[in-house]
Amino acid sequence: VAELEEEIDTAKLQKRIRDYFKKAGKGLDFSATPWDKLVNEYADSVFSSIFQGLGEHTWLTKVDFLLVLDAGIKEAFPAHLISDVPQLQFERTVLAAHDRAFDEHRYLPILWDILEALFPAAASLKAKKRIYTAAEAGRVQAVEACGNVTDPNQVKAFVSKWIDTTIDRLRRLTRGDPSSVLTQDDATRLFHALLA
Repeated sequence: VAELEEEIDTAKLQKRIRDYFKKAGKGLDFSATPWDKLVNEYADSVFSSIFQGLGEHTWLTKVDFLLVLDAGIKEAFPAHLISDVPQLQFERTVLAAHDRAFDEHRYLPILWDILEALFPAAASLKAKKRIYTAAEAGRVQAVEACGNVTDPNQVKAFVSKWIDTTIDRLRRLTRGDPSSVLTQDDATRLFHALLA
């Protein structure tokens, strides 16, 4: 990464990334939440911070944080919480949380940038936020329903689910009138841009 980074000093970048992983465990409720849910919450916290703080850096999507996430969990979590978890189950859970959270948080700034480009100052901020919320939730539900889409036959089902759940969520956010914030033509433009 150091050779790809042009703006931040290597030592400062290392400290920043280390801090993202350290701080991610601070708000977790280790007393009442199952370990696998905590792993996902930890991954969400880490990647939310990373993409908010470093999202404009092109190298970010080329970095594999899996082993760092694994080490961060082992450092942040109380030992008794994960000591009885079979190694294979732990590794699969961490891998799934890593891939889901990384992809989700990588996508969110892209979604906002596309909304900004498609709907400049003329569109209200409230409408953009509603579209953002709906598209974010729609994609999460599509990922949950379709899983890791690697089969080309699954892609169509994933995209359909994403669009349907986005419009459904938008319908709820607008009390039954999604076209008040996103016309059919604009929805087509939005999803074409997201899929490009």
